[in-house]
Amino acid sequence: MEIPMIYYLVVSAIMFFAGVYGFVTRRNLLAVLISLELMLNAVDINFVVFNRYLFPGQLEGFMFTLFAIGIAAA
Repeated sequence: MEIPMIYYLVVSAIMFFAGVYGFVTRRNLLAVLISLELMLNAVDINFVVFNRYLFPGQLEGFMFTLFAIGIAAA
């Protein structure tokens, strides 16, 4: 049984808006960077989900996500 795409998008939207809230309201630089990372992870989830549902045989979304995670870690 396949999980519908809307579930992934809802989780991603909640993560993104939690990151935006943390980015706007926090004054501590570390908390702001953690919020930014949360927003980036939400975008990465969207890349993977849309790649999985629109182009199931290709890996562009996965590779772009791995690249974005690598850049964020650097």
